[in-house]
Amino acid sequence: MRRIFFLSVLILSGMFSNAQTRLGKLNIYFNNISREENMNGNILLAENGRPVYLRSFGCSDFPSASENDIDVRYNLASISKIFTSTAILQLKEKGKLYLDDTFQHYFPQFPYPGITIRHLLTHTSGLPDLELYEPLVKQFPDTIITNDIIIPTLINENKPLHFHPGDKYSYCNLNYCLLAMLVEKVSGLAFSDYLQQYIFQPARMLLTYCVKTSYQQSHRKIATPHVKAAYYDTAYSPVFLVKRYRYTSYNNSAATGASNIITSTSDLQRFDRAFFDGKLLGQASIEEALTPVRLNNGEVYWEHMDTMLGEGKGSYGLGWEIFEQPGFGRSVGHGGFIFGLATFYFRNIDRKQTIIAFDNVAGPAFGKIVTSAFYIMNDQPPMPLKIKTSLVRLFATTMVQYGVDNAVSCLTAFKSDTSKYYLSEQEMNQLGYELLYFSSFPDHLQFAIETFKMNMLLFPESYNTYDSYAEALAQAGKKQEAILMYQKSIALNPDNQGGIKALKQLLSQL
Repeated sequence: MRRIFFLSVLILSGMFSNAQTRLGKLNIYFNNISREENMNGNILLAENGRPVYLRSFGCSDFPSASENDIDVRYNLASISKIFTSTAILQLKEKGKLYLDDTFQHYFPQFPYPGITIRHLLTHTSGLPDLELYEPLVKQFPDTIITNDIIIPTLINENKPLHFHPGDKYSYCNLNYCLLAMLVEKVSGLAFSDYLQQYIFQPARMLLTYCVKTSYQQSHRKIATPHVKAAYYDTAYSPVFLVKRYRYTSYNNSAATGASNIITSTSDLQRFDRAFFDGKLLGQASIEEALTPVRLNNGEVYWEHMDTMLGEGKGSYGLGWEIFEQPGFGRSVGHGGFIFGLATFYFRNIDRKQTIIAFDNVAGPAFGKIVTSAFYIMNDQPPMPLKIKTSLVRLFATTMVQYGVDNAVSCLTAFKSDTSKYYLSEQEMNQLGYELLYFSSFPDHLQFAIETFKMNMLLFPESYNTYDSYAEALAQAGKKQEAILMYQKSIALNPDNQGGIKALKQLLSQL
């Protein structure tokens, strides 16, 4: 008996020692993250349903200098889809719907008869996404898209599906807005009330709720998404104040079902525990939710993992992302992103380990940080955290402060140092358009022309660089030069319909 007791003490001592060692490694890693300002948000790590590490970084709101802390709540963005899926599966368990029912069965006016509830849950419907509303918003710029206008807009636009339902996987927020409407229709409750009664309360998520729109000004206990308004800006601004993000942060801010659940890291961990303890769904429904989607051709859909880095592959179940990682087994969860905000929820099934991370500047190190946290939890070294500097940002800030010649010299001097800097054609193109359409200082048009010109010289085989350069030249009244650039663009890509149309218009003005 004494021998057994002695062995038990040794085992417990070893477990305590390992836990202390892991905690020390996590502290060292996240101390470095804090020192380098590579994260601005909250992270919670849990094992066997219990938190083992919590940490906050930076500001929840920069203009007011409000600091992040563990009680600050975040918009979950697309993690919200897990809750919508759970609501649908609860209603299925109650016999109020079947996953292979058509959506049109519940909403007869819905114009696509072949789309089922399962297609919506697995993103295999073929429906359009946010591009659906562009004509409406162009006509009525102050419109906020709410779920009740989705079906009328689908009818009015009369667009064909991108593919036959079930043939492909294509992530689409519209699917989950429709599912929220279905929850309301079948349950007789407002979507937010249903979640409160059947998910938030049973999971003891006392700080969690669903908002009708994510468009907001600063709120002390809700993290504000932040962006650098332009490539030449050095400070963060609330995304709601930046004009070029208006379509997503304002017009499409009411995506109930696809987004807009507000919660804290601790409350989301309570959901994690309640879901996997079987308090919200039966075991059969849980397993169905976490099974990868199978397409019409019989193949299971697999792609690269989202947010999680390293070796592995990803798929999608019923509202859940699925991860297969060599050496670590199967994990599930979901990522979320809106401009200025990144969220991530990850649960390793076999090891019963959970990662919840929120970042309200959507920093470039986010994926490496959550992956490294998982590695450290499993006695593996973290990923090297070498964040390269954008040469486009360096070019932009130098140009605005010191002029074009200095910016070109700076870019030329550093572009060969690929260990510290990266150069992106897409970023340079975006900078050009920021200067062309979203800037108002005196030299913005000339700076836009010089930016597009530099992009053309750096990426001479890209038709799009000539197309964008031509657009800026045309804006400046330099029609002959613009015509030459459009002709070059079309020669590289004869299917450039936008360029062909713009060229015809310019030629007609001569």
